[in-house]
Amino acid sequence: MKNIIITRVVSKNFILDIVVKIQNFFGANLSSYEDMIKKGTEQIQEELKKQGKELKWYRYEITQLTNGAVAIMLYGDLK
Repeated sequence: MKNIIITRVVSKNFILDIVVKIQNFFGANLSSYEDMIKKGTEQIQEELKKQGKELKWYRYEITQLTNGAVAIMLYGDLK
């Protein structure tokens, strides 16, 4: 069984973060944190496709590094 680990660090865009805070204030429920996680997981999935790897199982581990960045790690077993 071979294991795989892919890690991405994603930081937020401070200009868009201001817009998101205003939208959150009015109840739009948009979050730059959620956008960072989505962006990071999409990057990891693209990397898997580019490498042509398929997984039996995988898990994401998400860690907030600072107020403006998250680290997203995917780990699992290759098919």
